[in-house]
Amino acid sequence: MDEGVALLEGEVRELVRRRGVDPARDTDGVRALATAAIADYDDRSVAGLVPPLTDPDGAVTEVVNAVAGLGPLQRYLDDPEIEEIWINEPGKFR
Repeated sequence: MDEGVALLEGEVRELVRRRGVDPARDTDGVRALATAAIADYDDRSVAGLVPPLTDPDGAVTEVVNAVAGLGPLQRYLDDPEIEEIWINEPGKFR
């Protein structure tokens, strides 16, 4: 995970807690918080306060998947072509 995305994930998790958003039921709310957090993050990265994001759109998806979904597994769960997921070893994806 990109260092900037990890920072954003923490910020969005804190926003979710403060605002009382239920990530399991309000994915759109989490996405809105992530989008706003990334806009703020971009301003800070221009000032050199945080590392720049290489893919802001991908960062939104990663943060939403981590906060409101099942992290790196979420993309497989959302893919209609995937019929089953086997987990053989934590942290190892193919």
